[in-house]
Amino acid sequence: MKYHRRLQRQLCEVNLDQKVLDKIAPLLHMVDNSYKVMDADMQHAETILEESSKELYLRNLQLKNNVEEVTSQLTKVASNIKDVIFEIDLSGQWSYLNSAWEEMTGLSVKESIGKSIEECLKNVDGKPYSNLLDLHNPEANTFNKTLESLDKNGDRIWLEFTIKGIKSGSGKVEGYIGTIVNITNLKLTEYELIKAREKEVKANKAKSEFLSTMSHEIRTPLNAVIGIAHLLLIENPKQEQIENLSTLKYSSEHLLGVVNDILDYDKIAAGSLELEKANFSLKQVLNTVQSIFTNKASKKGISFHIKKDSLLQDTMIGDSTRLSQILTNLVSNAIKFTEHGTVSLEVEVLNETENNTKLLFSVNDTGIGIESDKIDKIFESFAQAHVSTTRIYGGTGLGLAICQRLLQLMGTSIKVESTPNVGSCFSFELDFRKGNPIASILQEENNSALGTNDLEDSKKLHGYKILVVEDNKINIFLIEKFLKKWGVDYDVAIDGKVAVQYAFKKEYDLILMDLQMPVMNGYDASLAIRASESIHNQTIPIYALSASTGESIKKDLLSHGMNGLICKPFNPNELYHTISEILIGNVKENT
Repeated sequence: MKYHRRLQRQLCEVNLDQKVLDKIAPLLHMVDNSYKVMDADMQHAETILEESSKELYLRNLQLKNNVEEVTSQLTKVASNIKDVIFEIDLSGQWSYLNSAWEEMTGLSVKESIGKSIEECLKNVDGKPYSNLLDLHNPEANTFNKTLESLDKNGDRIWLEFTIKGIKSGSGKVEGYIGTIVNITNLKLTEYELIKAREKEVKANKAKSEFLSTMSHEIRTPLNAVIGIAHLLLIENPKQEQIENLSTLKYSSEHLLGVVNDILDYDKIAAGSLELEKANFSLKQVLNTVQSIFTNKASKKGISFHIKKDSLLQDTMIGDSTRLSQILTNLVSNAIKFTEHGTVSLEVEVLNETENNTKLLFSVNDTGIGIESDKIDKIFESFAQAHVSTTRIYGGTGLGLAICQRLLQLMGTSIKVESTPNVGSCFSFELDFRKGNPIASILQEENNSALGTNDLEDSKKLHGYKILVVEDNKINIFLIEKFLKKWGVDYDVAIDGKVAVQYAFKKEYDLILMDLQMPVMNGYDASLAIRASESIHNQTIPIYALSASTGESIKKDLLSHGMNGLICKPFNPNELYHTISEILIGNVKENT
């Protein structure tokens, strides 16, 4: 019998006789079958292995093609990116650069690979950027820097150099990758914006200086007009002259209001207006509004009243001057545009905590009203709801624009509800910190000590000594008239040098100092007086009496030893009360 070749070979090697072979024939059949099964299994395994090898080959080929395709795509992308993409090894040498490198620097990628970055990146002087990388501390080489360099044409360029460490699975830095972006256009735009901003600042400064100068030139003669009109009205004019003098006084005060509106708007637009944060009496602010407009409303045949919330606290912390300005403007507009009916100012407490209170101010009228599509326009500068409004009612169209800007500085805004021929409601909310009630009481006592508005009966200033430093003859004439009426003992110095001499010879209770004068100006005169060894001259109140109103002037006054500013032109009643407040307040401090 013929067995499997392997079994046949093994039997030949042992050389068994036939008897033995016959005897073990069953065993040999089993071994023979086993070899045949093993051959079949091996054949099957070889077939599977061959098929797997073919599949693995095809997969490997496909992966290789995919890698080549992705590599090709990445190369295309990297080649078409305008920014430089790079890789640097731990020794600081380029290991990869895309084609944008050649366009940016004029150096070939092939020649640059293997060179240090210091050899290739140089500043505008052609010197290498040394120590750009800290090769001894790889962890520190993750940053973004702006570098100035030269392009292939020798023109100055700005580069944004960004680099980051490539870390292994263990977190160790193995190299660096990054980008170099040409930000020259961005930098040039930035410089142009800076130049434009500088030009704008210079233009605004020139505009402010022009307005300040012009306002000074307008205020100086206007001071004479207002002062003389006031003097004539209190010196028993003839009946037929009163109407003319009242018209003159009204027109000059209206012109002053126009000048003030323009200056206020310019300050707000220039961002130079600063809000005060001080204790003030809300009751006093509202009483002042009441006293200003009650008679004005009565003359028009309409009523004006103020309604206050029963929960309203008197003392607040804020800018009372600007709050008064806003309320005065809104109430003035309401009365101006109301021919019949009522104007009211209401103050309501919306919310209150231990330290703060939120108030709602509302000015209501039964006037001409505003169409809904015109409401936004009334807050524009130099704009009115209708072209005819200025002609009929007057005004610059700046008042509401100023109020809105002031309230925006305070973190709020005006809301308007209006119906034509029915009326309007202008309202705004304000948050205040509660003030010190004692300060409010002291302020009221001080105000009551100042006396009446009637200058004829005012005797509070009798015996006080005031030095007036002024070179304008008309201004001297006016202020002398009023000081005589108030019973003030005064001297007049025509320039700063004479003022210093007077101050060294005589003790005054107050010095009113003009700023722009020949020989010696008010600033230098104030410094000289303050430099005196006399304790009195070091502490005497010195107030600038000037038509200049620039924001920088107030800072200059303080730096030159002056206590404050009284603006010309002045209302004689207001001047009286201001001087009284200064003198009486100073007396209280010294007692």
